[in-house]
Amino acid sequence: MSKIGRNDPCSCGSGKKYKQCCLKVQENKANEAQQERSLAAPKAIDWLHSRHGKAIKTALIESFFGGLSEEEYGRFEALNDDAYGMAMINAMEWLLAEGTIQVRGQEVPVNDCLLGPGGPLFSMVQRQWIEQLGMARLGLYEVVDLVPGERMQLRDLLFPELEPIWVQEKTGSAEAALFDVTAARIMTVGDHHELSGAVYGFHRHQCLDLLNELREELEGLEPTDPLAREIIGSIIPDRWLQMLTAPFVLPDLVDMTTGQPVLFVTDHYRVNDPAALERNLAGQADIEGDRTDGWVRLFKGEDGQLRASLNVDAGTQADRIKVSYRTQDFADQSRPWFESLMDSAVTFIARDISDPKGMLSSTDSAKPPATPKPPSMPPEVMTQVIDEHMRSFYADWADSPLPALGYQSPREAMETPEGLEQVRFLLRTYEHGEAAQARQQNRQPVSFQFLWNDLGISE
Repeated sequence: MSKIGRNDPCSCGSGKKYKQCCLKVQENKANEAQQERSLAAPKAIDWLHSRHGKAIKTALIESFFGGLSEEEYGRFEALNDDAYGMAMINAMEWLLAEGTIQVRGQEVPVNDCLLGPGGPLFSMVQRQWIEQLGMARLGLYEVVDLVPGERMQLRDLLFPELEPIWVQEKTGSAEAALFDVTAARIMTVGDHHELSGAVYGFHRHQCLDLLNELREELEGLEPTDPLAREIIGSIIPDRWLQMLTAPFVLPDLVDMTTGQPVLFVTDHYRVNDPAALERNLAGQADIEGDRTDGWVRLFKGEDGQLRASLNVDAGTQADRIKVSYRTQDFADQSRPWFESLMDSAVTFIARDISDPKGMLSSTDSAKPPATPKPPSMPPEVMTQVIDEHMRSFYADWADSPLPALGYQSPREAMETPEGLEQVRFLLRTYEHGEAAQARQQNRQPVSFQFLWNDLGISE
């Protein structure tokens, strides 16, 4: 039988349109059921606090938060309200779904306490929800499709043989991006699926070690195996809490060409003879540019790509220029060359040195980061330039040993089913990062299809 349209006559024979008759009744019932389900967890937690307050506190500290060191737990307690609240939502749902407590000297599943004799008085809908929580497995998923504000399709990263599942999720689907990684419990509600409430968001680029650990622990286990549920329900909260409480460490900023620390060095000069300045620069084969856009001195790196060793900024004052370098070595080697070339056309005034790592560490964390300036080139041109760079940078990627693959090349790793999944995950991670950067720069993302094609695999 075909689906009834919202404006079709209702099949009950009332003569009204479907949306004004039975559909409205169904939607009201669904909303009532949703409200009932939303009250199930708070009711269960209130009951547990009143009957087993000390036992559940012990269970949370020893089990859910048990993987944290004393220092990490201190950082957890100092989290901002939003992060702390999110962690406590996850902790309470873990307690209802997988926690155990001491009752009269015996270890008893919390779910059994709630549903057994003497438990809280649940409605039928609430009881079904708590019961399903006790059976639902925490899974690690990536977003493979979405309808923002309505639903998203999740693929199980631990059991990729399972079909991706559509879940109805208004807020999450509005904020999600393709290939985001999250851990959650998927619940069945009538004829569709929803997330249970607890969500463990992971940065995709940090997930490869987690995936490898879980796949190793789950080897030989089926998705429905109780042991698989126990392993996942233990490891994922531990790793998520460690990520949440990890201190922020600024990365070392290294120039990709020389391997030297990045240091912003700027030399200021007074221009004595503008014509001589331009003439001297124009006479150098490795110098490109003009007074309007500035000049750049180029050299060919070991990878065969052209790089800049210095930049000359003419600025807005006719009698001033700035010469900038991105490492101390470039500055020390290029300044004598530049001043010899210029002779008396310029006079040195002063040098500024800025350590980007120090600048970042001294930034007031309470203030939002400055909005990046829009790119000076059109978005479509920027995409083209980045695409050309990507194709050159990844030219030998398929046959290069990679730390993320245990120092195997992608082509070597994909000889095993597990390695093939690692390679696919890594490629999607590249695509995920490029898509995020493209959104920030208001341009189309560069396609990594050339890497998929080079390996002869599909997404």
